[in-house]
Amino acid sequence: MSRIITSSHNADETLSRTATLIAERMHVDASSIYIYDVSQNQLILKATHGLNPKVVEEVRMSPSEGLVGLVHERCEAVQASKMQDHPRFKHFPQTNEIRFSSFLGVPLVEHRKSFGVLVAHTEDSRVFVGDEIEMLKAIAAQISSLVSKALLLKQLDLATQAIQPRVSPSASASIHLSGTPVGTGIALGKAIQLHPGTPEEPPRETSNPPEGELQDFHSALEHTINDTIKLVEKISGDVGTEEAAIFHVHLMFLEDQHFQGKIEKYILEGNSVSWSIYETIQEYLSAFSQIDDPYLSEKGADLKDVGYRLLHFLGHELLAETEKEGILVIEELLPGDMARLDANRIKGIITSSGGIVSHAAILARSLRIPGICLDLDLMKRIHEGDLIALDGKNGSAVVHPGEELMAAFKRRVVLEEQHQEHLDQFREKPCRTQDGVEMKVLANIALENDLNQLFRHGAEGIGLYRTEIFFLSLDRYPEIEEQVEVYQRVFESIPQEQPLMIRTLDLGADKAAPYMGYPQEGNPYLGCRALRRQLRKPRVLKNQLKSILLASGRREKLSLIFPMVTDVQEIRQAKQLLHECATDLGDDFNGSKLPEIGMMFEVPSSFMISDRFMKEIDFCAIGSNDLTQYLLAVDRNNPQISHLYDPLHPAVLQLIQILIKNADRYQKPVELCGEMASDTDGAVILAGLGLRIFSMNAPLIPTIKERLSMISMPDAERLAREALKSESALQVRNLVRAHFNDPLLKIEPLRQSISS
Repeated sequence: MSRIITSSHNADETLSRTATLIAERMHVDASSIYIYDVSQNQLILKATHGLNPKVVEEVRMSPSEGLVGLVHERCEAVQASKMQDHPRFKHFPQTNEIRFSSFLGVPLVEHRKSFGVLVAHTEDSRVFVGDEIEMLKAIAAQISSLVSKALLLKQLDLATQAIQPRVSPSASASIHLSGTPVGTGIALGKAIQLHPGTPEEPPRETSNPPEGELQDFHSALEHTINDTIKLVEKISGDVGTEEAAIFHVHLMFLEDQHFQGKIEKYILEGNSVSWSIYETIQEYLSAFSQIDDPYLSEKGADLKDVGYRLLHFLGHELLAETEKEGILVIEELLPGDMARLDANRIKGIITSSGGIVSHAAILARSLRIPGICLDLDLMKRIHEGDLIALDGKNGSAVVHPGEELMAAFKRRVVLEEQHQEHLDQFREKPCRTQDGVEMKVLANIALENDLNQLFRHGAEGIGLYRTEIFFLSLDRYPEIEEQVEVYQRVFESIPQEQPLMIRTLDLGADKAAPYMGYPQEGNPYLGCRALRRQLRKPRVLKNQLKSILLASGRREKLSLIFPMVTDVQEIRQAKQLLHECATDLGDDFNGSKLPEIGMMFEVPSSFMISDRFMKEIDFCAIGSNDLTQYLLAVDRNNPQISHLYDPLHPAVLQLIQILIKNADRYQKPVELCGEMASDTDGAVILAGLGLRIFSMNAPLIPTIKERLSMISMPDAERLAREALKSESALQVRNLVRAHFNDPLLKIEPLRQSISS
């Protein structure tokens, strides 16, 4: 798809090349793409390979007509072995489709609604099998976002013709600012504004003739396209293909002829290339803001990123390449921004509503960069170069702090630095409470690159190996041999005496690559994900299980975790698959024994009946992130309500207590591998509830070891009892912080109210 996008010059060409790709990949005789036009309430043939090409744009039907309309109405796949016999068949003589018998259609879906249909035909009468249907669904899933954005460009082209003059916002006075914590820690530094909402306008005049400016534009365009392709490759390798998809949209902007044409028009009128790009971007941003769709309006950030990189290749300075050091202030932090930054120079991050949930912000938290999320109006009061005292623990910032506050903050910075040096001594020490009760602190990993951090920070093994990240970094399912090589390198890196817990694929919801063919669902978080999906389509899971067994050798301490189990029968089926895989491998399986079996407890119902699972498993793993979301009915990725997400809510603690008690009764160990394990408040309560195995991102291990060394078990148990009787997560946190006489850890987190 990347090659199609980069070699196409507009939406029509993208669709045409996609139709050809479908026919070639699926070995069908014809393929077509229909797009729904809302204003006309019609499905319009936009591209075809195999039908009469002259009828593109001419063939139109209402959603209540034809098999194509049926796919669109149902928003699901429809097939017919002999389409002429289907009651919804409608014949269009001009298409020459009468020679085709079979029909397979799948919807193009975005935001749970169909906006078009992909169709495949063969001349012979036949039934499309499951793999073929899944392939067409996968292609539809991969191109849906790209096609919708390409069509959006046409809307924008019309909208930009009626844009009113822009008004630059005036500066506001600096004040004490309160927001939502993004990351712990404090920072003191000058504001660095990356891609501010209204950047400085380039000069309009130029002494260069239009021909020269056009040449400069096309050169910058070529460099930006190449740079974007490199970003796709980098983000795909470092994070995953899903996260890299944003840059596919960037490519579509860059290749769009209307977008290029507007810039060229301004240049030919005698304006500078930089001003022409700037003006075009501002017009498109204004058009985005006028579209009555919050999701599409927010996509203006993609266009801004494109514009800034175009200007960069014309010689304009990008902040990511400066020597500046300080606190990054940015409305929306994109993965591309973080990829271009020197993280060592960024002391803290201030972002606006929604920035807290970006992948770059999550990366910043894992790197222990302090940050807060501010209301956009408050953030606009910060200007380039302003001195900021930032507290990521309580979500506050002070712009232009006074002398007294500066002195106090500098003392805190010194204390924080001393505290970090103090933490170093805990890296190689075992984790024990004040009265000598031993805890096991393990690390979460996703890729081989994480192993270096694991040893550097004193992990005692791997508590969660997230295998799906490797799958997401590819454009296809890996073969067994590929998986074996990766798993072997990880297994051999961990001492035999240390635990190694590997989770099978936890895919679906927010974790799926286009090639996987996951269905469009109304609520994917409650849909066919993780083990549910793997049991319905066991081939991928069986290949993974075989790979793990082949890679395990004679390793003694190897444990398997099955994700999102809600029913006892599911874990039984998963165990049966494991035994079948071992039998299939025969002599090739050199392991002396099968891995221990565990399951992720992350759905509230599994906690309530956890005693029923104990006879089927060897250990328990708690996934506190999903548990908190499901139990509190809070999507932590929704900036409007993310402040309500807190795993220390008493209801969450009560379910964890139920599980630990049942596990103790059956003598099954319990680990927790969500963010709660690395929460300095949460770790104390968990220890008091009886948890003895913690798993977290490796850099946070010394902090938790230190925290647990500062409390005795009787005190931890007392705090846990009081926490269970508390009214809110805030009360629980205050209980813990009141116990410790440490100003760095005794700050109450601020919770924003939901704006009306």
